[in-house]
Amino acid sequence: MVEDQDMSVREAAAVMQDARIRARHEFVISAPAVYTAWGLVWLLGYGAMWLSVRGQHPYRSPSGVSIAAVFVLAAFAVAAVLIVAHRAVAGVGGRSARRRTTILVTWATGYLILLVVQTAISGSVSVRTLAFVDFAGPLLLAGLVYLVAAVLGANRPALALGGWLVLVAVSCAWLAPAAMLATCALAGGGAFLLIAAAEARIGRHAG
Repeated sequence: MVEDQDMSVREAAAVMQDARIRARHEFVISAPAVYTAWGLVWLLGYGAMWLSVRGQHPYRSPSGVSIAAVFVLAAFAVAAVLIVAHRAVAGVGGRSARRRTTILVTWATGYLILLVVQTAISGSVSVRTLAFVDFAGPLLLAGLVYLVAAVLGANRPALALGGWLVLVAVSCAWLAPAAMLATCALAGGGAFLLIAAAEARIGRHAG
């Protein structure tokens, strides 16, 4: 009788563990590969832009090459999201599908609004304000999306990352444009890579 109870407890624990692993796989934006990809966008892409403006007095704008590097890295990051999503959630529907759709629609809508705002205020605001919208705006949006995703998926690493990204982005309001780029690159990109390492470690232990 005792052995049967022990077996039931172990089976229940195994089911719970499997459910947690499956939930992490379905929560595609928290996959280590996705965190790493976006971390490189911020660290290398924004780092390149910072290097291009570091000696500008007065500040003008990042070089075309550094901006192109950001777009190239972002394209690879988007590809990583699509690949991970396809592999991890193929055939999964219902509540998980609706949650993923909500996250992706929120992110896409947010970036569309951000692009509209950037276009609308260009040429009519100070250089510092425009730099904040251009550089810190995407980081702020990413943080808000991760907060929403964390609530929907009960994902603590995503919650921590989202809160940190929002804090970093808001702090850029008091910085000069070059300092904004450096802050986004180091504090933003570094946070993504740190969470990627943590998630990878959790995944190894869970496996």
